Amino acid sequence: MNKIKTTLFAALLTVSAGVFAGNNGKVEADSIVALKHYKFFDNTYVGLYVGDFVTLGENMRPREFFRPSAQRLGGGLTIGKNFSPALGVRMGGYISGLVGVPNREVVMKSRAGGYDGWGFYGYKQVSGYVDVVPNLTNIILPYRENRRLNVMGYFGLGFLHRFDMNFDELHEMDKTIGKNGSLGSEGWESVVSDKNRTFFAARAGLGLSYMLTKELDIDLDVMVHATDDKLDGFRYDDKYDGYISAMLGVKYHFRDHYGDHRFKYRTITDADELNNLNLQINKARQDLADARNQRQNMLKQQRVLDMTVQFPIDKFYITEIQERNVEAVAKYIKAHPDLDVVICGFADVETAYPSYNMRLSKRRVTSVFRMLVDKYGVDPNHLSIDYKGDTVQPYDRKNEWNRVVVFVLQPHEEIITN
Repeated sequence: MNKIKTTLFAALLTVSAGVFAGNNGKVEADSIVALKHYKFFDNTYVGLYVGDFVTLGENMRPREFFRPSAQRLGGGLTIGKNFSPALGVRMGGYISGLVGVPNREVVMKSRAGGYDGWGFYGYKQVSGYVDVVPNLTNIILPYRENRRLNVMGYFGLGFLHRFDMNFDELHEMDKTIGKNGSLGSEGWESVVSDKNRTFFAARAGLGLSYMLTKELDIDLDVMVHATDDKLDGFRYDDKYDGYISAMLGVKYHFRDHYGDHRFKYRTITDADELNNLNLQINKARQDLADARNQRQNMLKQQRVLDMTVQFPIDKFYITEIQERNVEAVAKYIKAHPDLDVVICGFADVETAYPSYNMRLSKRRVTSVFRMLVDKYGVDPNHLSIDYKGDTVQPYDRKNEWNRVVVFVLQPHEEIITN
């Protein structure tokens, strides 16, 4: 029994040694490949489309689909968002012409009664859809950022509004054939009386999306649309009318907050996460040290209080948090009657323009001055104001730090009251 245990233990040591030898004797950190973290407005796009619309009415035969008189032009504008490489959603608005077709057999029978025949009749539609858009290629195959061709699916719901239909002509045609022809089961029930109608609609289709550049795609979409049977102006036994659209378009992908236009994966490990956290902590510590050093050295080595009042971008009101610093400055001034304080305001150079920033820095200084005097009872004889706009930037490490008011100390007899 002891020999068996010894043999098994030796085999385990051999396997373990082989595993470590395969990794050069090192234990590697776990790693995964995952999408970057994206915000809500990342991976959005806009598309512009134009194409051909063909009616699927009761009397439209397949051989007539390609006749020029059966074709109508249309176009659309879409906006969309991809939630992942495999799934997205888009909204679109479309406008096009459509055609209706009479019952050809009834028309032929009616010719003996004096009617000379009838062809396609036209009308228009404007519609809006919300589509679920799966990327079928990325569902089947692993995602690749530089893949040129993707097959897309579309499943949408929306509304369609019909307008510009010539009902006077349709009524005349209905009466003529009804009088001279034999309607029977092959005819229509009646002409729909209301000229403009809005219908619920559904659609589905496939598309090809070709990546032209990182920003641009060329799309070819073929869609089948279904809606109410009264779309073409006549009611038959069928429940639905419809049409086919084939549209060519260009699609622009907006830049995300990383500066990219497409999804990107990254490889992360436990060690990477720890290093990133350490880098962030060290950067924060360095920023704090730099801020203290710049405060101490600003304005040509003048004595500056270690307290400032920071402002939001383009604002001059004092927030509740920053008011604590104003209160601390007031206590300091009252405790040192031998000193005077110059309240000096600034604006950051990357926002607005010089004359505006000069006025903004003056308003910031005035807000601090009024709070010190009116709320905290500081003697105004110990205060003066100065404002630099964006002509001086006391902090060169971070632009936003320059939305600030600082407090410069000097002996009481040197104060100059503005």
